[in-house]
Amino acid sequence: MKISKEINAPRLLIFGYLGIISISTLLLLLPFSTTNGISVIDALFTASSGLCVTGLIVKNMALDFTLFGKCIILTLIQIGGLGYMTLSTTFFFFLGKKISLRDRVLFKESINVLSFENLKRFAWRVFRITIALELIGTILFYIFFLKKFNPLTALGHAFFHSVSAFCNAGFSTFSENLSLFSSSTGVPLTAAALFIIGGLGFIVISDVFMTFVKKAKKRLSLHTIIVLRTTLAFIVCGTIFILVREGHHALQGYTFAEKLLFSFFQAVTPRTAGFNTFSISMFSPITLLMFMLFMFIGASPGGTGGGVKTTTFALLCKWIKELLLGRYSDISTHKKRIPIEQAFRSFVIVGLAVFVVILSFALIMLFDNPRPLKALFEVFSALGTVGLSLGSALKPFCSFSYDLSWISKLVIIITMITGRVGTITIGSALLRPHPMDFKYPEEPIVIG
Repeated sequence: MKISKEINAPRLLIFGYLGIISISTLLLLLPFSTTNGISVIDALFTASSGLCVTGLIVKNMALDFTLFGKCIILTLIQIGGLGYMTLSTTFFFFLGKKISLRDRVLFKESINVLSFENLKRFAWRVFRITIALELIGTILFYIFFLKKFNPLTALGHAFFHSVSAFCNAGFSTFSENLSLFSSSTGVPLTAAALFIIGGLGFIVISDVFMTFVKKAKKRLSLHTIIVLRTTLAFIVCGTIFILVREGHHALQGYTFAEKLLFSFFQAVTPRTAGFNTFSISMFSPITLLMFMLFMFIGASPGGTGGGVKTTTFALLCKWIKELLLGRYSDISTHKKRIPIEQAFRSFVIVGLAVFVVILSFALIMLFDNPRPLKALFEVFSALGTVGLSLGSALKPFCSFSYDLSWISKLVIIITMITGRVGTITIGSALLRPHPMDFKYPEEPIVIG
């Protein structure tokens, strides 16, 4: 009788990412991938940024990559946003190998699926949703790009930006990103709609569809309600904050309608999208601080975005409130109780993410000693897989990472991968469980 060997799902998940990044790095090093060649570290950085749907760049996407190179990057974006998530949803569970209960739970959480039921149907639904929305985005972008480019060129730009926007990647085939279309309304709103929907998560999209379209459910799940309310709160609060704070500073000279559009777009793009219609280096430090908070929180589980996730942030805030009210073992919202274990998990996720930010920032300051604000902003952008940057001082249209040494670039690469696969997944891949069969006597200590 053949005994199935247990596998470490988090470790295989990370090895999968590293394998794809390695192959893509070799492809980008080929002479016909770039116009003027590329170093190994820059190829590795670009491949990592593409697969992790981050959008930080150390090369000018419009000028430094050939059509083949851009296709490699676009493929990485699609795999990172959809393919690897969908494949990982089904792959390990159809290998015929035994997976421990711990790894099943951890793997389920790492790909943000609520249950193990109907995984193949879920993967197929994700694929159909992605293709449909990316096709709609391509058509809309194509209509707007036709005003500036010939039909074939417009189609290429439209398809690339549709995939990049829905996957929350932030990559653009224009040197200026979307600043070229800052005076229009259609392009920014189309991009925003795509990355907001992608950031909501396929669980939410599917739940809304089953409830309001197919009428198969009477009400939305608690997860969907929390995601929608939290997302709406961030959009509204972020837009108002930028409009009020920057209306007479960075955005002065624009009409109110233009200020409102700029404020809305820049409020939603830090939550892992990475596109920009305005140079964010023009904003005041307090606005940049808000951007870093938004990048840290990120999108929602089960989607194409990164960050610690909206539900993690919402649950942690709710738990803190319950603790202050003296309710130590109960978290209730919308007439439902949330398992206390999920609150513990949210605390661990946020705590590990803060540790990664501090460690990455400290290492970059140690190796390069750059401007602290630029370095810290780049770290938050990498961990949140966002792609926003305060820009390179040495090469136009590149991220601040271009100015860093190879070892600091490697720190950013590791931070991007950590942000994409999740801090708990990284930790679980490095550490093996050691359950204790006994308990020590309890004794309180003084805290606070």
